[in-house]
Amino acid sequence: MSASLFNDTIIQSALDLDVYKINMMFAARKYYPNTQVRYEFIVRSKEDLSDLKTQVNREINQLANYQFGEQEIGYLKNQATYLDEDFFHYLGEFRFKPMQQTAVSVVNGQLRVSISGIWHETILYETLVMSIISEVRNKARWGCIPEQQFTQTLEKKIAVLRAELDKRQITNFQFSEMGSRRRFSSKVQYELIRYLSQHAPDLMSGTSNYHLAKQFGIKPIGTVAHEWFMAHQQFGNPALSQQVALDTWHQAFNGTLGIALTDTIGIDAFLKDFTYERAAAYAGVRHDSGSPFDWGDKILAHYQSLGIDPKSKTLIFTDGLNFEKALEICQYFGDKAKISFGIGTFLANDMGDWSNDSNSYQPLSMVIKMTECNGSSVAKISDEPEKAMCEDPIFLTDLKQRFGLPNTLDKAS
Repeated sequence: MSASLFNDTIIQSALDLDVYKINMMFAARKYYPNTQVRYEFIVRSKEDLSDLKTQVNREINQLANYQFGEQEIGYLKNQATYLDEDFFHYLGEFRFKPMQQTAVSVVNGQLRVSISGIWHETILYETLVMSIISEVRNKARWGCIPEQQFTQTLEKKIAVLRAELDKRQITNFQFSEMGSRRRFSSKVQYELIRYLSQHAPDLMSGTSNYHLAKQFGIKPIGTVAHEWFMAHQQFGNPALSQQVALDTWHQAFNGTLGIALTDTIGIDAFLKDFTYERAAAYAGVRHDSGSPFDWGDKILAHYQSLGIDPKSKTLIFTDGLNFEKALEICQYFGDKAKISFGIGTFLANDMGDWSNDSNSYQPLSMVIKMTECNGSSVAKISDEPEKAMCEDPIFLTDLKQRFGLPNTLDKAS
């Protein structure tokens, strides 16, 4: 690495985003081509980002210069064979329109970014905007962190991981890198993948970042996110939204992308909708909130109650993991099912014990979520109160009632 942890540009290509955004873009355009949505950026950290407004706005507007060229589309045709020619033609003509589709402002003393427009035309902004905000913040406030701090932190992690795998006699541990949205910088994520490709190819199953997967010739990994389920709350009876979302997704990809996300409404509500037909059709499920141990026990029991061998299914864990937590999960479930992990911030935005003027470095905690679909509110209830999201308390209350959930389940606001 050079002396700087930053590239001259933040976004490296139109593919410098998470795989699942392209997947959902395809499905949204195919089934809901005229759907209008709104996304909002939310800072969970107690950190004022208002002074970064001008620079963040400038960087987001730069997205107008990015497009999917022949190389990018050729790569997608090779990797994502479940996408069709009509979609590839659409990608070739696709252009970001940040001046019309995004609005950067300061509200109540905090940075605000709103994204609005047709669903499939605005769906890609999420990971790109979060990457931009994280890097702008880090370059402005933590640009003094030396390259050695990141490399030494990473090297130590991998060394400790290998020692723990030997000590615990774990032989089935694998993870995918999922750091794009909250990476320290594009350069740090590049160096992370480069290092893992050289020193831990047996442990890293792939990356969620299409651009880096293409650069390093590794597997791009990703399926679906909460917004797919949230949008369906406004496509008919909200009580049937999960069922319709699951069935439509399966139909869109002929079962190819068969990992179901379980916590949009909560695990208990999900399992009621995860019938034998759906559980058999989907290759597995993904955990993203709440206790991973309780969640996994419920999933295994559900498969068994349906007469499905849990060992034939995959459990993917992606909720704020570090290696220690992932190893505990791996040991707990042993060979009861196929186990895999998606690890993001811990790898792509960890500077160890670095501090400056008595302030210890911490990654920015932030999220961008869909808040409206076709002019009406949508909600993520979650299995973890702090992750719940909904702007309309009346809609939230109604949604809970439709799924038979207590109104005190979360703190959505």
